[in-house]
Amino acid sequence: MKFLKIFLIVATIAFLGYVAFIVWFGFEWAKGEERARLQREDLRSGKEDFGDHPALFAVAQAIVRNDQEAIRAAAKEVPDLQAAGRTGKTLLYFAVGQTWHQEHKVEAVKTLLSLGADPNYNNGQEYSFALIEAGQAAAHVLRALLDGGGDPNGRNEEGVPLILLNWRVSYYADSQSRARLDLLLDRGADINATMPETGWCCPGYTVLLYRTSMAFDDENVYADALHLLERGADPNRVAPDGMTFAKMLVAHREKFSRENKRPPPDFQPLWDWAQARGLFTAP
Repeated sequence: MKFLKIFLIVATIAFLGYVAFIVWFGFEWAKGEERARLQREDLRSGKEDFGDHPALFAVAQAIVRNDQEAIRAAAKEVPDLQAAGRTGKTLLYFAVGQTWHQEHKVEAVKTLLSLGADPNYNNGQEYSFALIEAGQAAAHVLRALLDGGGDPNGRNEEGVPLILLNWRVSYYADSQSRARLDLLLDRGADINATMPETGWCCPGYTVLLYRTSMAFDDENVYADALHLLERGADPNRVAPDGMTFAKMLVAHREKFSRENKRPPPDFQPLWDWAQARGLFTAP
């Protein structure tokens, strides 16, 4: 009987401890969620980046509201529109980021450009070069920055040309990538630009080689490769690792055969284009 009482006491203490832990964990989880919500709100409102700079923050708040008159009025208190916030972010970069999922806010971008914000300004920080952020946005946002003097051959902090950033994962990656590509080419982007040594992959790969190398992750690759060729991409460039466009196509065809997979519909027209021009027999 004595042992039973001891067991019940221990069991009760253990149960109460478990309940206390669950309650504590729930409170901590709720606090963590609230902190995360507030942090997201600070990021969206501009407080995270510009909260320590009242004049910049006032412009950021006007950008969030997409209030053009308020942007103009607040900007009068900012001596330099290229001034950066806490993480090096500029107001123009912030405005471009606001257009994601809210494309009508391109008007705020245009207003800042009309006031003297420089689309090519880069202070060396990741979040300062607005043109690079626009390269992941909707095509008309990118057009606004190019219309405002943006360099279609601009490079990010790693030295990667804007045109090679066109297919990086983003909300607009599939729906806007062709429109952004044509826009950049129409404005003078180098269609044979290459990935630098400092890039995240494929050093020395041209736009054509880089895009074609993504074929097994993106169903639009072969159509884009053919489009690049039709727009003047050079299929005979040789990458530092010896890769050529013809070698890459052959390797892809062999992979499909080896795995008993039917190539995507866009592969054959690309293969035919290359074959008709003798790329598979060229030295």
